[in-house]
Amino acid sequence: MIPRVAHLHTNPDWGGGENQLLALALRMHARGIFTVLATPVDGELARRARQAGVRVIGLAKGAPARRQLLLDLQEFNLTHLHAHDSGSTSLGIWLKRRLRVPLVLTRRIASPLRRNPLSRWKYSPRRLDGVIAISGTVRDVMVRSGYPAGRIRLAPSGVDVAALGRIPLEPGFRAPYGTDFLVGGLGRLAHKKNWMLMVRAAEILLREPLPIQWVVAGDGPDRVELEKAIQQAGLADRFHLLGFRADATHLLRQFDLLCFPSRMEGASVTVREAMAMGVPVVAADAPGVVESLAGHGWIVGSGDPQAMANAVRAALQDSAARRAHAEGARTYAQTHYDFEHMVEATLAAYASMESVR
Repeated sequence: MIPRVAHLHTNPDWGGGENQLLALALRMHARGIFTVLATPVDGELARRARQAGVRVIGLAKGAPARRQLLLDLQEFNLTHLHAHDSGSTSLGIWLKRRLRVPLVLTRRIASPLRRNPLSRWKYSPRRLDGVIAISGTVRDVMVRSGYPAGRIRLAPSGVDVAALGRIPLEPGFRAPYGTDFLVGGLGRLAHKKNWMLMVRAAEILLREPLPIQWVVAGDGPDRVELEKAIQQAGLADRFHLLGFRADATHLLRQFDLLCFPSRMEGASVTVREAMAMGVPVVAADAPGVVESLAGHGWIVGSGDPQAMANAVRAALQDSAARRAHAEGARTYAQTHYDFEHMVEATLAAYASMESVR
């Protein structure tokens, strides 16, 4: 059976999950698979999806809007409902009972399911016909939370390997940092991302004759604390918080080394993008990141700045090791993380759900 899918998404904000959903919807649409996206009418995902030619139904709040959504979806002869966040899971359960089609959830975070009655009800296999996990790490957390392993399928978060490989080195990005090594990070300035580990590693290496400039592109609630730590460590002329950068992916291509100190990740698209571009990676040992790198990088403890400093030093001083890790990572990304692999795995998950109903 050729699937006819409604993707459900209730978050009006834009982030990595929304980027993954848009890529999936676009590629399903390009294959001639009927695809409709139900998402907040004023959200960034709705705007970008419409611009790209994907059919969009704008979600609004309230019972009348939900009933209208049901009427709209009844016209499409759907075969699957696909939820992409917590709110859309609840909506999907309501729609599933009325449309009588399977409901699948893509789970992106490596956090255990809550044990309160509402969560138990929402994530019961009686209501969710299947879960698509973006990594083995996320799958394992779902299993430990009590969801049946046989109902979970893997569809690794994807990246556009070919497009990333075409991003050029651009001297203008590096000009402000002279000829020093450029070690950088991308992400929200928040506790989970653990940027203080990177600051402390930079402080250790400041005492050595290794010319490094450190940059982090992103913004968030920890910015003031990080700025204070950078000043106190004597790093003001070597550690730069760049704020939000719309060109962050192009910036990533210019790094000699990606430093990724996050404590918790389901997979990390940033790491997978670096791998696809051939940018070597030093990262903390969040299980999803360890899984993504698959041995093609340097891994250290998330609370060990000396180990992070040692890994950065080792990577920058050994150009042959950097090349070997970068080439291995690029090959691994091509064979595991391309968007087309994500689409194929998602379609396989839909087919497997038909067999368990």
